[in-house]
Amino acid sequence: PVETSIVCRLDSSGGAVQLPDTNISIHVPNNHIALGETQQISLKALLDPPLELNNDRCTTVSPVLEIKLSNMEVQSSLTLEVKVSVALRSNITTHNIVGIKCLRSDSKEGPYHLVPHNYMYEDTIQVKLDNLEPIMYFVMVAQGQSIVSPSTVWDYINKKVTIGLYGPKHIHPSFKAVVAIFGHDCSPKTLLVTEVVQQANSVAPVTLQLWGKQQFLLPRPQDLQLCLFSNMTNYRVEADSHGKMVRGFQLKLGKVCRLIFPIVCQDPAQLSDFTLRVQVKDELESILSQFCVQTPRPPPKTGTKSTGPRRFLKKKEIGKIVLSPLAVTCKYPTFQDRPVTSLKYGKLLKTVVRQSKNPYLLEYKKGDLVGLLSEEKIKLKGQLWN
Repeated sequence: PVETSIVCRLDSSGGAVQLPDTNISIHVPNNHIALGETQQISLKALLDPPLELNNDRCTTVSPVLEIKLSNMEVQSSLTLEVKVSVALRSNITTHNIVGIKCLRSDSKEGPYHLVPHNYMYEDTIQVKLDNLEPIMYFVMVAQGQSIVSPSTVWDYINKKVTIGLYGPKHIHPSFKAVVAIFGHDCSPKTLLVTEVVQQANSVAPVTLQLWGKQQFLLPRPQDLQLCLFSNMTNYRVEADSHGKMVRGFQLKLGKVCRLIFPIVCQDPAQLSDFTLRVQVKDELESILSQFCVQTPRPPPKTGTKSTGPRRFLKKKEIGKIVLSPLAVTCKYPTFQDRPVTSLKYGKLLKTVVRQSKNPYLLEYKKGDLVGLLSEEKIKLKGQLWN
């Protein structure tokens, strides 16, 4: 749920497997496997790259891709196609010093080695995948082995990073939004966020939805200031007026940076969707990126209110009731005791208590025994399902 992935099963006629919501795909040629056989391909984008891939001479420009194959009886190679979030700066020395390359490893943490057969046109790189294994890891990098300090690989490239705004499926009177920065253009639809708390027992991570994203050019790794603004006075973003900081060394390492912004509704009765503005500033207070995102709506109201008359009187209404003359003549059914033959019993596996917001049909405790008059299925409204 938190890392973009896809699994496809192909036959000998081949085809293409594209990672959802990305510009990453694997092309499988015709007769890649024997007629009548199948090849299952699993493709996953891992969010955080290993440490060895980001330093002064190298920086990742795509997510680390995990590729799994089910059938090793292959008759041809595969082609991996990736759109990278980088461009070399336009001067003669750059192309001699730095190149966009593909690295490969048998383990997620490395070591990674150069893949020789690749071809680049504009911002897309094609890689020929030979020597196929059941599980392989690939990543695209901008790398220059002959770079001399104090220069870094960032001096020779224009690299784009992605900023994404994540939040709950529905907004509430109090909720948390998360601004995340990725070192490539592959931002997942859902993000797992663990909030650091003081208690000994850690809080379970929460899965948030992608509300909106934008790419921007990052000239070099540096401290960034991230701010979040609401367009409605009814909503207050609880953060410093100066926003929150992302440190330059985090951006250099290519790790996903997650910043949590608590948001509170001043008047819960006026709860509605609204617009958030995300702003990114550099060390000199210049705006690097700014975009607006419409939040989801509040959750739909639960429980349907009855439009008919109430069946029961409130305590204060009992003394004020005036009976209609027709009420006296109304006939009520006569209840009778009858024996029930071949009665079955059921033991209840969980407790259900009636609540005002969820009108249950029954109320019972775990372990109770009830007589079953019938095993016929009926439709009734419960808390989670019909």
